[in-house]
Amino acid sequence: MNIGYTERISKLKFVYSPLFLTIIEMRLCYCLGIILINFGYLSGLEVRLWPVNARGNEGFVEVYHENTWGLIGSPAYRFTDETAALLCKTLGLSDFGYSSGWTSIDNYGGVGWTYGLECYGNETVLDQCHFPNKWNIDSYTNNTDWGYRHGTRLFCVDARITGGPTPNSGLIEASLDGNKYSLCYDGVDMNAANVVCNHLGYDGAISINRKEPGAYPLYRKKLSCTGCEYSLSECDRSQSLFSQCIFAATVTCKAVRLARMNQYTDEGPVEVFHNGSWGMVGNPGFRFNDKTASYLCNRFNLGNVGFGTTGNLLQTYGRKAWLSSLHCLGNETNVMECRHSRFSTVPSIQHTYKRGTWLYCFGFDVTQMRLTGGVYQNEGRVELLINGRWGYIATQGMTHNDTDNAAKVVCREMGYSGQGSVLSDENHGRKHDLFWMSFLKCTGNESSLQQCKFNKGSSPMAYEHPFHLRVRCSGRRVSGYEPHITG
Repeated sequence: MNIGYTERISKLKFVYSPLFLTIIEMRLCYCLGIILINFGYLSGLEVRLWPVNARGNEGFVEVYHENTWGLIGSPAYRFTDETAALLCKTLGLSDFGYSSGWTSIDNYGGVGWTYGLECYGNETVLDQCHFPNKWNIDSYTNNTDWGYRHGTRLFCVDARITGGPTPNSGLIEASLDGNKYSLCYDGVDMNAANVVCNHLGYDGAISINRKEPGAYPLYRKKLSCTGCEYSLSECDRSQSLFSQCIFAATVTCKAVRLARMNQYTDEGPVEVFHNGSWGMVGNPGFRFNDKTASYLCNRFNLGNVGFGTTGNLLQTYGRKAWLSSLHCLGNETNVMECRHSRFSTVPSIQHTYKRGTWLYCFGFDVTQMRLTGGVYQNEGRVELLINGRWGYIATQGMTHNDTDNAAKVVCREMGYSGQGSVLSDENHGRKHDLFWMSFLKCTGNESSLQQCKFNKGSSPMAYEHPFHLRVRCSGRRVSGYEPHITG
């Protein structure tokens, strides 16, 4: 019986020994792999930027796979901050990074290798990150879809803002002198804050504040910047701080600006900064209310009065549309505190709609009126002068009764003693014409057009073929505006 028991034990050892050895081998291989990774024997995927900007710190990310360079990303994809940071470290550029999606990539002639890359911050090489999509050649050269003219762009930076209530506000963390720090509140002024915000793509800084230190030690040197440096590493950092340096610095960056699209500096589309890029606020049918317009103009240092219009021509605007609406109360310290729509993934505006929301930073005050383009001086297109700009009245959305009543008011305001009537011929406008009023609703008894109900600016319906209000006034001109006839 003892012999049989021994035999069974021997058979059990014989059966389970290969499995036991396999487990040990797997464990040894795993440990060896960890050792090789930690000691740098795994070189990781080769990556590079295309095209490289003048400073070499931003571009689209290419990876080398199966003897071919190809893109990582897709039109709508963005790298997480952890992924961007590891990419920037792998490229030998910086310790921090961020990315933007829907960025124009028009002349790329290569392939798209994979749509995604996800790193979590504890990896040492890119091979350890997660690729949520298969490796797959997707030709950019042969694809005519407009979406393939956009991709994921990487920005490598030496500072970031984090932990704030909005993306453009928070604690300043920087990589300086080979280490990561939180900046000391006593060592940062508005010049340094402007450098940080500009480096991250914003339009300068709004304010500096202080809070308890974060995860990194405080940088106990004075950052002496002119405000024009590209990054903090270019500022003078030779002076040590004499204070105790208790608090860390926080900054709020300007995340809104007025885009310049003509010769005037007090009007244009409004842009906000989000996810690494600037994009427009509005859509063909949205206009800023007066409270929001005045708040924005104040933010742009263009006075405390403004108004919004819609239907303005945007054919030369090359960025994306970020927000379809924005409503401010006027007491917000940060534009991102205003009530707004969800951020969109709409690409460049020229692929969606050609007209949209516009901001004017002055009052809607009609200072002069004239009739132009008529055979006689008492007839023609109605033009209004507002802040030095002559503009028309669009008749889209107006009934025959509306136009008749408007004609009566125009002629009365210009000082004619007789009735006004509408001219229905030759009132076709051009798509580039400026319109100050649309959807004009008068009773006919008003003494001024500004007493009528109307929309400021053009009508969204007046896209390609707008119509002007043309009138003929009768009787003698006894008072009011002196019409300026331009033929």
